[in-house]
Amino acid sequence: MKTSNIRSMRDIPTIQGMKNRAVPSNREQLMSELARLEHEKARLERENTIWLANQKKCEMRIRQVQERAELLRLKLEELLPKPLVTQPTEAGKKANKKYRGVSLEY
Repeated sequence: MKTSNIRSMRDIPTIQGMKNRAVPSNREQLMSELARLEHEKARLERENTIWLANQKKCEMRIRQVQERAELLRLKLEELLPKPLVTQPTEAGKKANKKYRGVSLEY
């Protein structure tokens, strides 16, 4: 098979490449290549089925991890003390005005 427009080393025709792309010339070669291709197709279908099953397992595990992480975050928020936010009273505001700021150097 002649390649047109050779761009790189990969496009250069070789004996092995030509042999693999050539259509077998006799019945035995045709049957053996057809059987090999059928086996390869069956192997790829099995691999695809396993891959899809593993993908579903992985997605389920990701959901479980996310749910567990959310549960732990909620529990952590319950355990952490809430900061007390109080409005300063008038007496507190007046007490703060009595003191001046002092800078301290080490």
